[in-house]
Amino acid sequence: MKIIKGAGLLSTAFLIVLLLTTACGGSDLAASSSREANSLTGAAAGSSPAASIGNPSATGEQAARSAQAGKATRKLEISFPFVRQDGIATNQFAVWVEDGRGRFVQTLYATRFIATGGYKLRPEAIPTWVKHSGLSKASPEAVDAVSGATLSSGPLKFAWDCKDRDGNPVPDGTYRFYVEGTTRWENRILYEGTIAVDKKRATAKAAVKYTTKEATQSGMIGQVTAVYTPK
Repeated sequence: MKIIKGAGLLSTAFLIVLLLTTACGGSDLAASSSREANSLTGAAAGSSPAASIGNPSATGEQAARSAQAGKATRKLEISFPFVRQDGIATNQFAVWVEDGRGRFVQTLYATRFIATGGYKLRPEAIPTWVKHSGLSKASPEAVDAVSGATLSSGPLKFAWDCKDRDGNPVPDGTYRFYVEGTTRWENRILYEGTIAVDKKRATAKAAVKYTTKEATQSGMIGQVTAVYTPK
């Protein structure tokens, strides 16, 4: 009886140990499963806040850029055919805009040689633009922003965003557009036209004046046309 009782006690002890081991193993397995579930849930949750909370400013900036890109702006395009001339002291020209009262508004383009000091060496070259633009008082940064190397022959187009030199939108009204060129030394061409900048699309052609017969025959700058596109 004592042996049987001891055996029973051993069996009972063995069962208790087995149950504890199974319980512990089950607990570890449950914890492991829980950690995996939490890990996956955490990844998904981490994605969601990043999209909804972490990037609101980026999303706002993108929306602002998209809105700006889609927003129409006023634009005036001045175009003409250009034939580059052979020889020295030639191929200088400028394109600019003034308001209806003749006040200078903005230079769209000017050849770099004249704009960066050549006007002092060659005062006969595009003198109307030099005078009207106040070039002698302009900063190097302002000159760099509108000047460039002499362009190749072909159709040219210059766009104005209907803003002044300070970047402010100009008011609606009548504006004058100019293209002045020097074919060789004192031989000059000057185109001038007017166009309405308001709520309607408009097209206008400029009238031309030549200082010499050579300028007339050069064909350096052909008919100048302006096209205004509203918002």
